[in-house]
Amino acid sequence: MEPWYKVATPRKEVREGRSFNPDEFAIALEQVVAGTAPEDYRDPAQFFARTCFTRALREHAGMVLRRLSGRTDNTSPVLTLITQFGGGKTHTLTTLYHLATNGEAVAGHSGVAELVREAGVASVPKAKVAVFVGNAWDPQPGRETPWIDIARQLAGDKGVEALGPAAKTTPPGTDSIARVFQAAGAPVLLLFDEVLNYLNRHRSSAESFHAFIQNLTVATTGTTHGAAVISLPRSQVEMTESDQEWQDRISKVVRRVAKDLIANDETEISEVVRRRLFQDLGSEKIRKNVAKAFGDWSFERRAQLPPEWTAVDSAATEAKAREFLQRRFEACYPFHPATLSVFQRKWQALPQYQQTRGTLAMLAQWISIAAQEGFRKARTEPLIKVASAPLGEPGFRSVVLGQLGESRLIAAIDTDIAGEQAHSKALDADTKGPLRDIHRRVGTAILFESSGGADRQGRAPPGAALRARRARAGHDVHR
Repeated sequence: MEPWYKVATPRKEVREGRSFNPDEFAIALEQVVAGTAPEDYRDPAQFFARTCFTRALREHAGMVLRRLSGRTDNTSPVLTLITQFGGGKTHTLTTLYHLATNGEAVAGHSGVAELVREAGVASVPKAKVAVFVGNAWDPQPGRETPWIDIARQLAGDKGVEALGPAAKTTPPGTDSIARVFQAAGAPVLLLFDEVLNYLNRHRSSAESFHAFIQNLTVATTGTTHGAAVISLPRSQVEMTESDQEWQDRISKVVRRVAKDLIANDETEISEVVRRRLFQDLGSEKIRKNVAKAFGDWSFERRAQLPPEWTAVDSAATEAKAREFLQRRFEACYPFHPATLSVFQRKWQALPQYQQTRGTLAMLAQWISIAAQEGFRKARTEPLIKVASAPLGEPGFRSVVLGQLGESRLIAAIDTDIAGEQAHSKALDADTKGPLRDIHRRVGTAILFESSGGADRQGRAPPGAALRARRARAGHDVHR
């Protein structure tokens, strides 16, 4: 079988090492609106080409499209994105922004036609869109308050006039907000991101903003061609006591009329990763051959493998079970399914773990290092496996420890797995052929698989470092 790095082509920025910072995968919605974001996010064609319309994203966007089209079935006037930090909420908001501001102009872009069909609408409805990004917003002349800014975005001077003369000091009532919607003369979509950041920075205006959000949700309920989407973090990590208080208060207000949408789709992470990190997956024939070989191998050894790796229905026929496994390997290519699933099976419970951009940045660095090493050392791995994680690279190791939220593991990694004097290195001195570096590889796999889970306080369980020491017995585990 062909090594993966000779078949799949990483994107240029991955090959050149420009995608190792999680912020590279974080969209700044205010920059998209201003036209200053990178072209991949700013240009609708490029944005949709890299967007994987996961089940969750299709559900979110479909509800908004129905609402903007005047349909009230299977939707809600207010939608709240409840996510982990880095859980894809801004990507969802950016998707909605491009759809609503461009309407039918984006109908031919990747994935949009299927989205429209699944949503059950005739076309992409064009709307007046107002965007509020809390970490970027500050008062300016003509936009002295969030509600004045939103009114101006929706209907210009007419929108501001509809708020009334008291708007510079007093949050508008539901009737004033409804007049703004009417002045817009089109369906309206309001997108709110980083709300807690705004409340934290503008504490003197927090009560007024809270009243505005409360009235906005009521006014949005009164229109059949409007929707508001508000993102709120689910994780309490990085929240101050004040943040948590306002999170609870805002959530209580919007949930009276809102529907919670979890902005994650754990089963489709492979497609998200592949679209964001790879330019081309190479020959379909090679991918199918690799998938068949690994699928058959896994089926024949399913009794010895963890059930979450095979996940074969015991009631399925042998042919169906083999076909299922082959499809799974093909869907994840060039990754081994366990390489991607470990982050959802184990790491997602870690408080510090950034599920979307953190994983992408980690895998981007992993791919770049592994590809270079593959060509340099003529490695033969057909798939990227957990055991191949380049823990010997200080930069990559630092990213892993940051995601785990446990810097003390560095001692165990250096001593047992990847340091210059590591036990695994000494034990691997005489390994050759398929068993080359077996101790380091088993130790690496143990580290990734033994990390994660949480106790009642949300802390990762102790002992991951101790379990990593079992790397020294890796040859026994292999046999």
